[in-house]
Formats: sequence, structure tokens, C-alpha cells
Amino acid sequence: MKLIIPMAGKSPRLKPHTQNRPKELLELAGKPIIGHLLESVSKLRVDTVIFIVDEDKPTLKKYISDNYSFEAKYILQKERKGVGHAIYGAKKYVDDDEVVIIFADTIISADLKKMGRGSADGIIWTKKVEDPRNYGVVFEHEGKITRLIEKPETPVSDQAIVGLYQFRNGKGLFEALKYLITNDIKTKEEYQLTDALQIMINKKFTLISKEVEIWKDLESPEALIETNNYLLKKLNKKYSAPANCVVVPPVFIGEGTKIYNSIIGPNVSIGKNARINNSIIKNSIIKSGAEISDSNLEECIIGKKTRVEDTPKKLNIGDSSEVEFA
Repeated sequence: MKLIIPMAGKSPRLKPHTQNRPKELLELAGKPIIGHLLESVSKLRVDTVIFIVDEDKPTLKKYISDNYSFEAKYILQKERKGVGHAIYGAKKYVDDDEVVIIFADTIISADLKKMGRGSADGIIWTKKVEDPRNYGVVFEHEGKITRLIEKPETPVSDQAIVGLYQFRNGKGLFEALKYLITNDIKTKEEYQLTDALQIMINKKFTLISKEVEIWKDLESPEALIETNNYLLKKLNKKYSAPANCVVVPPVFIGEGTKIYNSIIGPNVSIGKNARINNSIIKNSIIKSGAEISDSNLEECIIGKKTRVEDTPKKLNIGDSSEVEFA
């Protein structure tokens, strides 16, 4: 089985946290986003993971080589011509293999073994949403997908495509992608994966939809905090409170972190070697090496090696910064 992971772009809405590191390496509940993603597909028999990147990512490569034993391939998409074009770059590593595609900027929980229980050629995983205009959507008839639309201006379906796809055999997918590119078929000036899937449907491939249990689209600081809260509850890690402190679960506290005279939680993730003194922190992400004192923080993201003092504020601040309110 081949796993294809198109990586996130620059994620401007997540700056300054993506200024110096890839979005997929931002930590939530003590683990990078890409680690949570790979954990979600760990029950599948994946032999090769193909990462589609738009630039060289040495920190990603090091994280993968240090923590995983699967064969990893990196495909550089030199020109941004759309998701369909990006995925087509993985063709040389995929023969008649079963293929799973999952986007790197999502956290998803789904029963991926459903692929092996039916006769469909592929599964497009979806989730009902109130406003589907920022997503691709599917239409079904008699249990089969008949039509897909990429980011409809008029909300004609509430079944949003979540960025997770399974194919029993990758050959049909890559033939459709080749046809798309060879014939220069574009939507909104890009080669869209949804157009390739429509070509498969038109050629009588059977594609069905299944709804994911959980879908977290990590497009904003608020989404990061919400997803961190979800992952902390799932992790359910227990900690003993240090002297003169209160720890309200769920929380994650990294190795080497020291906490004094403070209340931590609920829903707080703290990285390694942080220092917290005389503070109250709720619903927040505190990165490694941060120093916080005399502060009351809620719904905050505090960067690595950042010092925050005397701050009763909601903050979203990057690495190596300093904030003090007199």
C-alpha cells in the first residue's frame, strides 16, 4: 500500500508560527501534526509514504527518519499547478498498489479498513458542513458518487470532501490524472483532483463516500487550539500536580518543564523545558522553552523560547519573542 501526503503550503493565517517551520511540524498535545496524521493511518499496511512538497524540508525529513521505519519518498512540486498536478508527481512510485491520499493539514479519525470490506473502486471521505463553499463536495445516487464540484459558489451539497481518499488500485486514478494534464483540463486555473475523480466516475469506476468520525481542518490559530483540546482529551494523560500548583486535565506537560505556584488547565499543552511561575493558563498551547510568569492566559499560542510576564491577555505570538505589560 502506498500513502501519498500532499503537504501544506505557507499557511499565512498561521503566521508567525509557520514563519520558521513547516505547518505539519507544529506540535499539538506533545506531537507534531504530521505525527498525529501518521498515527491515524497506522493500522493500514503502508510500505511507502510519498510526501509531496513545494520546497526542500530538511526538518521534516529528519523528523520522519528519526521516528519511523517506513520507506519515505519526497516529490518536489516545482510549479504550483493544483492538487491534481501535485499528486500526479507520485506516479513513478505507484503501480497497481492500493493507494491512500491524506492531506497534511488535517486531523481525521475514520475506519479506513472499510476499503477492504466492499467492492467499490474507491472511497472519498466526507463530512457534513454548514458552508461548503471552501471545499469540494459530492453528489450521490443509489449509493454511488455521480458528481463532484470544487468549491461551489452556490452551496448545492453539504457533503464536504475532507482530504482523505482510498483507491483499491491506483492505476485508474493516475490514468485520470494523466488525461487531465495532457488535455489541459483546469478548474479555477489549476489541475484539480476532483476533476480527475469525475473522469474516473465517467469511465464507470465506482466511487462511494463514507463520513469520517472526526475532521479538524487546521487553517487558523483558533482551529489549532480547538484541535489541541480534542487531542488532549483523546490522549488522556495523567499528571501529578507540583507543590502549590493545580493541574486540571486534560493537559500535556513536556519533559523538563518546571511549574511553580500556578494553575494549569484544562486543555493546555506545554512543550519541553518551559518555565511557568505564578500564572493561570487555560485552553492554550505553550511551546518548548517558553517562560511565563505572573500571567493569566486563555486561548493563547506562545512560541518557542518566548518570555511572557505580567500579561492578562489573549496572545498569539511567535518564537523568541518577549512580552511584558507594566
